Amino acid sequence: MRDLYKVYLKSRSIDEEKLTKFGFKKDKEKYIYKKEIKDGEFVVIIEVDKKKAISKVIDNFDESEYALVDVEESSGQFVGSIKEKYEEVLEKFVEKCTYLDNFKSQSAKKIISYVKEKYKDELEFLWDDYDGAVFRNKDNKKWYGVIMKVREKSFVTSTLKRMKTDGVISNHPILNKKEYSDDDYMEVLDLHIDKEKSKKLIDYETIFPGYHMNKDSWITIILDKNTKLKETYKLLDDSYLMTVKSGAYIVPSNINMFDVISYVESNKRFVWYKQPKEMKVGDLVFIYVGAPYSQILYKCVVTKVNMQVYSNRDMELELIKKYKNNEYTYNFLKEHGCSFIRTPRSIPESVAKLLK
Repeated sequence: MRDLYKVYLKSRSIDEEKLTKFGFKKDKEKYIYKKEIKDGEFVVIIEVDKKKAISKVIDNFDESEYALVDVEESSGQFVGSIKEKYEEVLEKFVEKCTYLDNFKSQSAKKIISYVKEKYKDELEFLWDDYDGAVFRNKDNKKWYGVIMKVREKSFVTSTLKRMKTDGVISNHPILNKKEYSDDDYMEVLDLHIDKEKSKKLIDYETIFPGYHMNKDSWITIILDKNTKLKETYKLLDDSYLMTVKSGAYIVPSNINMFDVISYVESNKRFVWYKQPKEMKVGDLVFIYVGAPYSQILYKCVVTKVNMQVYSNRDMELELIKKYKNNEYTYNFLKEHGCSFIRTPRSIPESVAKLLK
């Protein structure tokens, strides 16, 4: 007999709804599956209930358990052939009736359910150890959340070092234990956040600097019984919005090569050289003027696309607002994660909303 939780289900859970589709029969509180192998000479039996999941091979000749398939040292061509068929059945069961479930805290489970229901996104396990998984926007594959199992001792060491630098203290229980074992793990959630907002949010009580991520633009939340789920959902929504295409773009211009100020301000509508491929009518364009201005000076709306005036793909813009001097400078853009503006680029919805 084989304990499937020890062998196959260490990081997985059984989906009861899929058991009957796979061929399990329900007997009171137990699900039972039978599959004949070796031309009907043997039968694989899998039994699942709320507390355990076991499997065994029965010899149909005398209805006795063929225990050699669960003895690692057993060898021989005949035993090997039965083992192979046995493993195939079990692997099929794992594939069709279980799902990765490496995160055990109720907070993690509720967050995973929240994302699945609201954004229709599943956790993606990108690493072989299954100790970390990401939420990605299905439209552009950008990450907006990471759930990880991390060694408690490593997290505390890193956090205490940062707290010492920042000159702060914390009452969080995890940071005030007397001893830390290398075998103790904790679950955390990393979220992408606006840099300015992260400075105000980090309190070392519920929200910490990003662990294993950029500490200026990511935050970490410990997932345990003290997690404030409503606040976490809101921050997760904010993180998701940072991956959403806003229909807004920044386009750079070089005042030393072209008098963009005279060109824009003397024409209510004007043609702009080389539009981004995905640009469409109604999108917003913020014109960034380089040194010595180094700031966004104009807000425009796209009125025509795919024109052929200066290149094979130009756009027509209509000026709708001129900004004050030093209103939206390069430093402002850098603080909000938009430091690279050498070429036209889309900007997150969270940033677009700030450019009023």
